[in-house]
Amino acid sequence: MEIDKLWSPEPIIYIQKFFGDSWDLFFQIVTELGAVAGVAVVFALVFWISGRRLAWCLVGAVVLVTAINMIIWSIFDVPRPNHPEINVYRELDTSSFPSGHTGTATIFWTTLTTLSRIPLAVTVCVIFLVMMSRLYLGVHYVGDVIGGLIIGLILFKIYLKLWPIVLQWFRGRTFKLFSVLSLSTPIAVFPFADSFPEGWEVFGAAVGAGIAVPLELWYVRYSPAKVSVRKILLKVVIGLGVLGTIVFASSFINDNESVRDVINFGLGTFWILFLAPALFARMRL
Repeated sequence: MEIDKLWSPEPIIYIQKFFGDSWDLFFQIVTELGAVAGVAVVFALVFWISGRRLAWCLVGAVVLVTAINMIIWSIFDVPRPNHPEINVYRELDTSSFPSGHTGTATIFWTTLTTLSRIPLAVTVCVIFLVMMSRLYLGVHYVGDVIGGLIIGLILFKIYLKLWPIVLQWFRGRTFKLFSVLSLSTPIAVFPFADSFPEGWEVFGAAVGAGIAVPLELWYVRYSPAKVSVRKILLKVVIGLGVLGTIVFASSFINDNESVRDVINFGLGTFWILFLAPALFARMRL
């Protein structure tokens, strides 16, 4: 059947042979544009430069696609690529369909383009590269990445209609409600942290956000004003510089990968959402 070709190893083998081993690092970096780490960095830049509304809109999009993907993974247990000629970048035990990275990249970057000045060509390029990276790294079939793309586009259309309703509901809500929601999020995420790839990274980010959001709302209320390009670049350099230092330093704290992920993303998120905005406000940036 024609549909069986979508889950055939031949396209993966062809792509890996076409690019060769020299492209391994490139595709490992590119694939992060649809992963928690890449989303976190872009979220940080949007939050620091554009403000909370667009930043949290992007988070909502990622939460939606992740929840739907987890439901689909629990229903369809599609084996990961397994062929003697395929070089597998990372062994994963969750269902291969759909590609979570592709779905995340699709809804995240499409939403960003729709609500900001990011050109559509950039988003199309990012999504395509993420799809190619999942094939090159040997973790998905063609049918998986196409499925992730379709799911991401469908959820994007739905999310654009849901977001104004969600935004209207949150307007005027009390500080107490935001605090309760923030602190309860890690509790809600914890039972699923071991159920999907990057689960402990998500849990770490939830812990960091659970502490940082109430503090930022109470002490900072960060709202970036229009500043010069020089000041924007200064914010980016300081913000990403410290973030990189935190991630690098915390990677030496524990040898356990799950614990290290929680520490990395917990501290990183705390910096992104509270410490960096507080610093920028004090520096009049």
